[in-house]
Amino acid sequence: MAKIAEMTQLSPTMAEGKIVRWLKHKGDSVSPGEIIAEVETDKAVMEMEAFETGVLLEILAPEGTLLPVGAPVAIIGKSGEDISALVETAIKSTPSKKESSTIRSTTPMSPHTPPSSAQTEPRSKASAYLQTQHVTLSETEAPIAGKKSESSSIETVSKIFPEFQREEFREPKSVRAGGPVKVSPLAKNLALQKGVDLGEVIGSGPGGRIIKRDILSFQETEGGKKSSFIKRQDRKLELTGMRKTIASRLAHSTSTIPHFYLTLELDANPLDSLRNSYNKDLGLEGPAKISVNDLILKACSFCLRDVPEVNSSWREDHILEHGRVDIGVAVSIEGGLITPYVRDADRKSVSEISREIKELASRARERKLKPGEYTDGTFTVSNLGMFGISSFTAVINEPEAAILAVGALVEKAVVLQGSIVPGKTLSVTLSCDHRVVDGATGARFLSSFREYTERPLRLLTG
Repeated sequence: MAKIAEMTQLSPTMAEGKIVRWLKHKGDSVSPGEIIAEVETDKAVMEMEAFETGVLLEILAPEGTLLPVGAPVAIIGKSGEDISALVETAIKSTPSKKESSTIRSTTPMSPHTPPSSAQTEPRSKASAYLQTQHVTLSETEAPIAGKKSESSSIETVSKIFPEFQREEFREPKSVRAGGPVKVSPLAKNLALQKGVDLGEVIGSGPGGRIIKRDILSFQETEGGKKSSFIKRQDRKLELTGMRKTIASRLAHSTSTIPHFYLTLELDANPLDSLRNSYNKDLGLEGPAKISVNDLILKACSFCLRDVPEVNSSWREDHILEHGRVDIGVAVSIEGGLITPYVRDADRKSVSEISREIKELASRARERKLKPGEYTDGTFTVSNLGMFGISSFTAVINEPEAAILAVGALVEKAVVLQGSIVPGKTLSVTLSCDHRVVDGATGARFLSSFREYTERPLRLLTG
């Protein structure tokens, strides 16, 4: 018997996913555990497995479709099987309370219209959404295997989940409801010369065609005179799963965690000299070189051992002091950022930390990280020094108790033994959760950090 394959929750924070690529196509045989599609979650591109044995009879969610967890994406069954009843089966399925609460109504009902029993008891995401759109089941088409083209899948998913349509099916704002702008060649060239946006010009020629006099007339109007260049249109940017997660987590962090900040300026000459001599003496080139950030991460791992109160988390009825030292590195990727973790950083050499950071950052940018690589850390380092930022404050990555913001190495005049000499400094700011870390505790952490970075040889021996 054919069954519906649903959007699987592939990470702990995933609420919706976008079909990036189907690895199996209509008519292909599948088996449990076999990868059928790649799905973009709020953190990475992950693989979705089949849970049934059979044939992929229909793809309900084309590539590029964004759907909530639990939404139908495909139908798997026996070859030639009639699947027309499965759409209705999906609508009649009972959702969880959480699923029902997430349905958004884009067309609110009139307050004078009494709700029907079907409207007061939504049975699934699909049925609830259909109710808000005043669409009955009879208006939707149920595909039958082998009898409809692939476009029928697009029509079906668009009718059931109109809010999750693919972007390529949305009409650009620059195109009028009646089709492309009609304009004569002469008027088009004149508009380019004058910097006139044809989308704002009303045509007076046959069939609304824009002609030369329309461009000249538009130029004489108040709006035309003000427009000496083509105006940029506002853009509505759809929220990605990653952006929603970032917004939710950071808003919650800043509103619930009592942050306080401690800033320290360090002598960066010893750290920079060690980095240079280490790479030179070992003949390291390119990606094999260690960076100042690698040394900073190692220094943090020792500081967290020395001051374990910072390597802790608030748990409402207690404070959890972590036994492991798992340090995250904030990595900027397209559409946001993600924090992969170096596990047991205090037990790894600087070279091991350097290799691991580069590997994690590379896979993060390819959206190939696994959930276990970007969750359950104990401390985070955020470095904006490569952008020339001298100092900044970072938002704590909950449930951690602190995060270290690292600025750029700055060359400037410093006082050394009573004389002004050229030097290099580094500014770091520790953001602390005051429920867990007191001012004196945070100061002890930074004092320890100064010891390790201004006398950095110990970082290579620990």
